Amino acid sequence: MFRIDDCLEGHVLIGLVLSLASFVFLILTAFSTPYIRSITYLDTPSGVSFGSFGYCEAAESTTPVCHRSVGYEYGSEIIVWLTRTLILFAFAAMFMLLAFFALVLSLLKVGKFMWNPIYFRTTALLGTTLAILSEIFALNLFVTARMRYNAQGLRPTYGAALWLGLAGAIAGFVR
Repeated sequence: MFRIDDCLEGHVLIGLVLSLASFVFLILTAFSTPYIRSITYLDTPSGVSFGSFGYCEAAESTTPVCHRSVGYEYGSEIIVWLTRTLILFAFAAMFMLLAFFALVLSLLKVGKFMWNPIYFRTTALLGTTLAILSEIFALNLFVTARMRYNAQGLRPTYGAALWLGLAGAIAGFVR
């Protein structure tokens, strides 16, 4: 039985919308370059774009050469162990999706115990904590890398993934 009265309360709608928005932002961040090449953390003038699961180098052909791995190494500018922490964005997105489904199932009263909002609160808390933690690591990694590139005379630019991750963490925190 669907509980329409609960849906009309503002906090439930806000929880649904913000947990779904947080999931979308975090999944886009998690599958940034090399999977979604237009979403990057840092772009260098030499044509290197850094993402969560690897990086792409501009080649002379039309398609860039992409290297995919969890934790990658690229010169002395990138801190290798911090690239391994970027997988936390994918885990945060997974927990935010579980939180969304837990809230929907709570509204639908599916199962004997699914009416309890503790499932939503727990998974949303875990997702938000992971999103904030992964954003801290990503900011540390790419701000340091940008400063190192600037010291070499290159002028790299930040990409959309840093801001999408921040928006996902904020949406999870506000929910």
